[in-house]
Amino acid sequence: MRLVSLALWLFRAGRRRFALAALLATLVALAGLLLMGTSGWFVAACAVAGLAGAGQVFDIFRPSAVIRVTTFGRAAARYGERLTSHDATLRALNLLRLGLFRAEAGRGLAAHQRLRSAEALNRLTADLDAVEGLLIRMVFPGLASGAALLAGGAAIWALIGPWAAMGVVAVMLAALCLLVLSAGGLSQAAAAQETALQSLRAGTAEAFRLRSLSAIEGALPGVLAQVLSQSEALEKARARIDRAERRAQAVLTLAGPLAAGPVLLAGAGPAETLGGVLIALALTEAPRLMWRGLSEAGRMRLAASRMSPAPALTIPAPMPPQGPPLIARDLVALALDGRPLNAPIALTLAPGDWVGLSAPSGRGKSSLLWGLVGLGPIQGAAKVFGLTPDQALTSGLVALVPQRPGLIGGTLAENLSLAAPKATEAQMQEALTAALLWPVVAPRGGLGMVLESQGAGLSGGEARRLAVARAILAAPGLLLLDEPTEGLDADTAKALLAGIKNALPQAAVILVSHRAEDLGAVGQIVHLGQSAPGPAPLA
Repeated sequence: MRLVSLALWLFRAGRRRFALAALLATLVALAGLLLMGTSGWFVAACAVAGLAGAGQVFDIFRPSAVIRVTTFGRAAARYGERLTSHDATLRALNLLRLGLFRAEAGRGLAAHQRLRSAEALNRLTADLDAVEGLLIRMVFPGLASGAALLAGGAAIWALIGPWAAMGVVAVMLAALCLLVLSAGGLSQAAAAQETALQSLRAGTAEAFRLRSLSAIEGALPGVLAQVLSQSEALEKARARIDRAERRAQAVLTLAGPLAAGPVLLAGAGPAETLGGVLIALALTEAPRLMWRGLSEAGRMRLAASRMSPAPALTIPAPMPPQGPPLIARDLVALALDGRPLNAPIALTLAPGDWVGLSAPSGRGKSSLLWGLVGLGPIQGAAKVFGLTPDQALTSGLVALVPQRPGLIGGTLAENLSLAAPKATEAQMQEALTAALLWPVVAPRGGLGMVLESQGAGLSGGEARRLAVARAILAAPGLLLLDEPTEGLDADTAKALLAGIKNALPQAAVILVSHRAEDLGAVGQIVHLGQSAPGPAPLA
């Protein structure tokens, strides 16, 4: 997506609020010009009237009234512009964030696995942060600058004359061009800074995650040197940006006095001259606000280029169920390169049915589960509650507990609330009890027990049981379990499966397991045969 397209997308996401914010930003700039021009003319005119002995008949009421009204009006417009623009931006970014994450979630198993890396997540969140000020720091100040330049030029024309007005406008246009050129030079430095920042974040996170292993292997000095090298690259990019910032500030500082030059050379009266000078100085306010956006244009452009295609402005409503939990014919799991992993199978599940999948490792059991939730390639006809797998996933009708569950750093309650944000503490405790985890975590803080990044603090079996408890809270109609009892003894494994059945009596369940005891607890076992030789089917 190009930067212009992204700006238009954001504007459409909050059309009315952004239009009001743009209008208020323009009014702020125009009010500043009116305030400065009227104040300068009023002060000089009062002095001239006093020297001429005409102070008793000089009208001070109307100019002072204009100054008071403009002062309060400008403050109110500024407050309204900030309130409206930030509200609209947050709403638009929320839609953009949901759309981008939704698009990433639907790109299949390979993209899903890539998204879990620190670098990918850092890049995605950094891109969203980069475009936050596109409208309020670049577009709106640009519109205000254009309106102020036209109004200021017209006011100086009326007060002093056309040559002074054209001189002021020429100086300000030259300053704006220099700012744009300076911003263009910042693109590479900003891109380098963003790349270095993301590398530093990912490298630091990885260093902390592997600190124990690095210490054991004596690799800590090398890891530290790598992080310091990434930090130095970031500081070099920031130094380049700082030099460009100083050049831009010099342009903005000199623009006002240089723009006042044509006014002073015009030889108009004291009141008109002082009013014109202050108007020329006020014309630099909008470009100052605009510079911050221009300085981040390279970072914004890089972020916009990775946001393609543009996400939908509205999130479609979940589709209602239209059939049984699962009807599948000629179902084949495919490898990421398109190879079939198993012979075609047929599955039909009604509410409450349990089916076990059995096959040697590498035969496609886990891939089949990922395909049934729309996150992996499969071949054949599959309907989940009458919907396609990806439609069923977004409707909340399906839950998958993978071998390596995705947990976050935070409390147990925060991990559980990912599946059921409105769940009460009692419901969370019931789900943990069904998953045989509550007796384990209750002495360690219960729902307030804090996990480190990626759920560190729990054993592998405990992490899987936390994922099971989260799936129970989601109350799916179809539950897919991938080796949920791995690492558990036979009695605990049996109790865990019984707890799931009691908690979700109406859910259809597909269980993948290498344990004969687990498969013996289900009503039907499907053995995945080896795929027939031949050309790889289309994904």
